[in-house]
Amino acid sequence: MKSLLQSCLPYWKKYKTDGRSTPNPELASIEAQPLPELINVWDRSKVHNRKPILIAHRGGVVEPNIPECSKMAVKMAAVHRYDMVELDIQESKDHHPIVFHDRNMMQACGIDNKISGFTMEAVSQIKFMNSEESITSLDEMLGLCKSLNLGVMLDIKSDGSNDLFFKRILALIEKYQLDKACMLLGNAKAREQLKGKALLTLPKEMLDSVKQGESIDLKGYYWFGVPKTWPLELIKPIQEYGALVIPALNTFRYSKENHRAEVQNDAKRLLNAGADGFQIDCIYQDYFQRPKVYQFK
Repeated sequence: MKSLLQSCLPYWKKYKTDGRSTPNPELASIEAQPLPELINVWDRSKVHNRKPILIAHRGGVVEPNIPECSKMAVKMAAVHRYDMVELDIQESKDHHPIVFHDRNMMQACGIDNKISGFTMEAVSQIKFMNSEESITSLDEMLGLCKSLNLGVMLDIKSDGSNDLFFKRILALIEKYQLDKACMLLGNAKAREQLKGKALLTLPKEMLDSVKQGESIDLKGYYWFGVPKTWPLELIKPIQEYGALVIPALNTFRYSKENHRAEVQNDAKRLLNAGADGFQIDCIYQDYFQRPKVYQFK
């Protein structure tokens, strides 16, 4: 049987770039194959069979020619056989959910404005710099994820004072039948609106109950956060009470000089302690038998 690395190599050779931040026409020809099955994050046995599950931070596999939270980044996540992608969600002027990371659009698109300054129709016409990729609505992106059997972690960036915004997110999760393959990062209102349709991050009060030795039902939740703050002895009881354990291996959480060694050390010790999976920046995917990619700058 081929390893994950071997199965990815034909795609890797096709879209590997020379590292320059210029549009690459070959990317447009990439056709990612769907994963064999959509993950069910509510079923611990199915998650266990795929351990460690990998969630691509900032919308997929990101490189100099592939912007974060773009459709191409999502396609590359499927090529590299990630289980899920993290999608950053912001609210348009007309209250539609849009997939975009930054608070301001200057760095990504050269426009000194926010997603909230545009209607969905207008913002969908805006391209990322040095790329043919355009900003994408959550509707279009979830359709792509469903077609590739990629689960989603939704990071709600907007303050979300408008109920219509959340109703539309919920309707899209149901439209694409992703309620069993969805996790949530977001504020209190997002948690209230999407409870039962997405796994929620484990609240501090529930974690404190586990620390105190109490028996508590944690089904519908996952433990998420910074690895260095995690008491490893809590992983097993948290899992026994029904929650998943998903640490984050993100570049910004580590030192600039030694981040790769530090992340590799965290990945090893957390895997040994039984973590169910990781949300990772793609520059660390070679730790999990995926081809190494360029660091996005």
